[in-house]
Amino acid sequence: MATVFDSIDLTGLRLSHLRQLQSYVDNRDRDGWYYGPRDQFEKRHDDLKQWIDNAVEYGESEGVVFPRKKP
Repeated sequence: MATVFDSIDLTGLRLSHLRQLQSYVDNRDRDGWYYGPRDQFEKRHDDLKQWIDNAVEYGESEGVVFPRKKP
């Protein structure tokens, strides 16, 4: 039986976490490294870059709040 991985819990994360991840992705662009077949890596990288850019843009939107850490 399969379990669908359809959401990512952001509890405890802040916009600064997403921006830090975005900088890691951007850093790879500057350095140009990759592993495995380059065309497959670049496709995954482009997907991740689009995802994190969208997440940061959304996180910066007015009225958006991140879930707090549970005590």
